[in-house]
Order: sequence, then C-alpha cells, then structure tokens
Amino acid sequence: MKYEDLINVDLIEGATEKLRSGVAQIEGDKIVFRYHPQKGDVPWLFKKVSMERDCIKWHEIYFNLYGLLPRGCMNCWKIVCRPKSLDELFELSKLQDRQVAKGGIACKCGVDVRATETYKGIYLGFWYCPLGDLNGAKELYVKVKRDVRGALALDTPVILKRGCTEMENRFGPSHLWEYTEARRNLETLLDSAIVAEYDVEPQSLLTQTRTTSFWISYAHWMVGSTDKTVRKYIRNFPMSMGSIPTSTYHDKVPKIKEEIVEDERTEGKKVNIQRV
Repeated sequence: MKYEDLINVDLIEGATEKLRSGVAQIEGDKIVFRYHPQKGDVPWLFKKVSMERDCIKWHEIYFNLYGLLPRGCMNCWKIVCRPKSLDELFELSKLQDRQVAKGGIACKCGVDVRATETYKGIYLGFWYCPLGDLNGAKELYVKVKRDVRGALALDTPVILKRGCTEMENRFGPSHLWEYTEARRNLETLLDSAIVAEYDVEPQSLLTQTRTTSFWISYAHWMVGSTDKTVRKYIRNFPMSMGSIPTSTYHDKVPKIKEEIVEDERTEGKKVNIQRV
C-alpha cells in the first residue's frame, strides 16, 4: 500500500493528542475515547439532554479531530434564542424548566464563550428538535418562539438553524452542505474503529451553582458596561468582582492630615509628613 493510501486510513494521527493525554487508548483494532464530563466547567445549564444525538462522538471526535461533517449533524435542527440581558437569561432558564416539566424537548441555556461568536451577544438558549424532521422542527419553532416572547420580550431573536456554528464556519452556510461520497467513506471508517464512552447524567446542584455564578462573573466582564441588569446579581458591587471604586480628586478637596515622624534622612530631626 502506498503512502497516499495509508494516510487516508491512518486514524491514530487525528487521535494523537488524546492518546497522549490518556483520554483515548488503543484497544485492539479500536480507539476508545473515554470522556467523563462533570459539567462543572461548562457555561450551560442542561435542562434535558437529547438522547438521540451522539454529540461527543460527532462533534468532539469526528469533527474536531478528523475534520468530518457527520451525517447526524446534517440532520440536526435546533431552535436558538438570544436573550438581550442577564435578567432575560435567568427568565429563559425558568421558562425551560417549565417546558421540561410539561414534557418539552431537550434544551439548554447559558453564555457563549467562543471567541468568534460573542459579537452576536453572549446569552443563548437552545432547543433540540427530533433528528431529520424539518417540518416538525418548524412547528416546534413556532411554539418555542411564542413561549420565549411571552416570557422575555417581543423582540427577542429566535431562529431555527441546522448543525453547529463551528461547522458552518468551516464548511460554509448549512443550506450548501453535501454528504459526499468521501465524507460517507470516512464516517464508515470512523464508525468501524472509534468507540466513545461517556456519562450522561443530570447536573448536580453543585455544578448548577458553579454555572450560574459563572454566568454573572462572565457577564460582568464581557458586557457589564452595557447590560445594566448584571449589577442586580452582585450584592457588593464592584468589591465582589475583585475591585474597589477608584478614589478621585478632580471633583473634591481631600482632607490633609499632618503627622510628625522621625526621619533618618534628616539626622533624627522631626519633620511634618502630609498624609491624604
């Protein structure tokens, strides 16, 4: 077999860093990836997980490591809304809790920490529609849009999109995506050799606390100057954020206190020191 043929089926190359870090191991003819996410370092509250999606395998492995646009992602429809303030994000969180309690679809909400997307706004909410059902997704979109605008604001942006933004950034607008023969062959090869093991567990109260506190601190540093609702969630502002108000002197006359001290530089003579 020639070199050009070998590199097309060399799956260890893409997994090298994961193999070195111990996330992946070679076991016979399989590369086994073991992820144990605690959800304690993510910016999302996962209200309900989509069990029909294999996002760890499709996104974290197939897309990130091997540059593949998976078939499952091409059939992924999701509803996205962008709250305009931290207040609205917390209202969205409550709304999704109510929807899930009534048997609603998989959803999550949180803050966008990607370097390339925050210009659109940092607050986000997602609802994951059944795979491959665009007509059903459109019907769900109408219902979710109505719920969101009733709970947040009439001008809250709500859209229906396909796949992940990172995939659009790499492969172009999703309406132009094609599942080519080369992609089909690569996915078939990956399916034959890649095993992804990971936990799917609800977030504990501990991790939910971490996530919501991160929302507040991240919002303060990213949009605190424009989103005035952020301060409502910080009792001792700005001290709790690691800062104190700057003393200024252009608008007031400070009181000067004189203190007599002995200074070695003046051979023990007492001098007046002005202290503000």
